[in-house]
Amino acid sequence: MGATDPDDFLNALGKNKNGEGHGDILIWKRKAEKYLVDSGLQYTIIHPGGLKNSPGGEMNLHLDVDDKLKANKIRTISRCDVARLGVAALSQSNGKSTSFDCVNAEIPEGSRRKSADTSLREFMASEMMYDYSDMDEIVEDYSI
Repeated sequence: MGATDPDDFLNALGKNKNGEGHGDILIWKRKAEKYLVDSGLQYTIIHPGGLKNSPGGEMNLHLDVDDKLKANKIRTISRCDVARLGVAALSQSNGKSTSFDCVNAEIPEGSRRKSADTSLREFMASEMMYDYSDMDEIVEDYSI
């Protein structure tokens, strides 16, 4: 997550103290995603929140787009749960391409935990799509 914000702290990694030099990892990552989206190939792009080394399958998965999950109380996700989403994408995509952000979420009281398959299937049914339309203005200064 964080690719919609050029000022995200991850973009500062690799830059000099004055802000010049290499860096902008999320901007370059987003530019590569845009190339994939425009290629016509089928894809699933997963943008996890902060990765945790904890057992997966203990919390729900919250999927959304365009960094909206950065406003959540929980902005992290188990590496295991990200892997489960990747496997779910193999069986749940049904030939559709998708791109999404993901974090763990509390299980509402009285509810059962949703599987990665169910979470991804419900997200894909919503037909929400990551918005890459702003890429031209974000990356105009970044050419390969």
